[in-house]
Amino acid sequence: MSKVKVVPNDENLQGGHNSRKRSTASLIRIQSSRLHREITQSIKRNKKLLAKAELYFTAFLSITDMISDIVMAVRYYQSNRLPYALASMICVGTNLVLQSILVFMSHPIGSQVKEQAILWSLLKPGIDAHRVASKAETEEAAAVDARSEMTGARVIEVVAESIPGTIIQAMAMFSTSGGDTSLTPVLSLSSSILTSAFISAQLSHEWDASEDQRKQEPGFYGYLPESMKRRLFALFNLLLMAAFNLIIRTASLVIISQKSVYTAFAVYGGELALFFLVKKARGDFTSWVPVSGLSSVIVSFMMRLLLKVAVDWLCCAQFRHPQEVGGIYWSFTILVTCAIGIASALAHGDSTVTIIMGVSCAVLLVAFALFLASIEREYVATFFDTRTASAHVADRFMHATKDEQQLEILMINEGLWRDIRGDVKSWLEERLPSWLEEGPTWFSAYKRSLIPDWAIDDKSLLSRIRNDAVEAL
Repeated sequence: MSKVKVVPNDENLQGGHNSRKRSTASLIRIQSSRLHREITQSIKRNKKLLAKAELYFTAFLSITDMISDIVMAVRYYQSNRLPYALASMICVGTNLVLQSILVFMSHPIGSQVKEQAILWSLLKPGIDAHRVASKAETEEAAAVDARSEMTGARVIEVVAESIPGTIIQAMAMFSTSGGDTSLTPVLSLSSSILTSAFISAQLSHEWDASEDQRKQEPGFYGYLPESMKRRLFALFNLLLMAAFNLIIRTASLVIISQKSVYTAFAVYGGELALFFLVKKARGDFTSWVPVSGLSSVIVSFMMRLLLKVAVDWLCCAQFRHPQEVGGIYWSFTILVTCAIGIASALAHGDSTVTIIMGVSCAVLLVAFALFLASIEREYVATFFDTRTASAHVADRFMHATKDEQQLEILMINEGLWRDIRGDVKSWLEERLPSWLEEGPTWFSAYKRSLIPDWAIDDKSLLSRIRNDAVEAL
């Protein structure tokens, strides 16, 4: 029997080769996709760890700074420098009293004893950090969420205690009647500067990195890069800006007040007056806080004042929001800081002071430029935004893609969306029946209670909303 020699078919060989290539390519794609997911998850975990570390470290700095202020007050008292001791304790007391008012306004009556005890035991910074880091659920009857309460507490802290404490210690250190430049006051002053700067940078990071905020306002939140290296570089420049801004303004105030206290009041008071005049002239005085009448005027004034001081002294990027200071004015204050610093140094007449001030202003401006270069390009414009709060609110409502986002307008002072009341009314009347039928989780009893009577012509529908809200509460 003859043997048959099998000759390989070229097409079969080529087909098998291509099949192996496709299998290999498919395997590579699967592995690449899996590796990409693992890297993405790792980056997200690292970002969350960074955010939590910042929260807890900032809380530690806040507690340490308050203790150092009390220590310095005792030191001033023991060295018979009573005005400095009294001023330091007034700052600490004012901070605690204002935060106590914030706690009273933020929490229901049943939680007041516990929340006030946390505050007066000096543990509030740590508890606030834990609540935000662990995403603790907000109490049903609470006026604000944990992040907003923490932000309010931190703003009060820097405006009422950290910034004034820095000024008081600098004045005591460089007093013409005999300063104290020993180790303790130097460390305490450094602690105040670091704490204030870190709080500013951390608040901006906390809000921008929030997934909820990025979903609700994608045109404003999201400027920090996804790359961990670029994000850390941007945050470093924010920290540098806050620290040098505070150093320049504190040094300028000390220099000016040594020559004339009245001039110091004129310079810094005039800057605040200009801000309020601009806000009033643009019809942008009203704050977003949903209150009316005289309460709206008082709350708006206090909100504008607190956040303006935080921006003037610490460049807090969060408050460039159109509903707060505004992007263009935020950037303008950096130039004002440098102008005041250079002018005060030149008026002092000491060449060394002028050089140090010039270098400090250069560092501030370079850090600002590097910060803008390091963030996502499409968000640079938010630092030069000229829109008023009412224009921003209208834009946000009209361009929102989800009902949940649009409903947030009810959380904002009605005075800021008076021009689009008709649009809001038509939208509510159209969407309310489906919300009541479907019962989405975001349509809470609290949100229902915010719907104004004038927005619903259908009395039976209005009655149903009110009854449902009362039953849920």
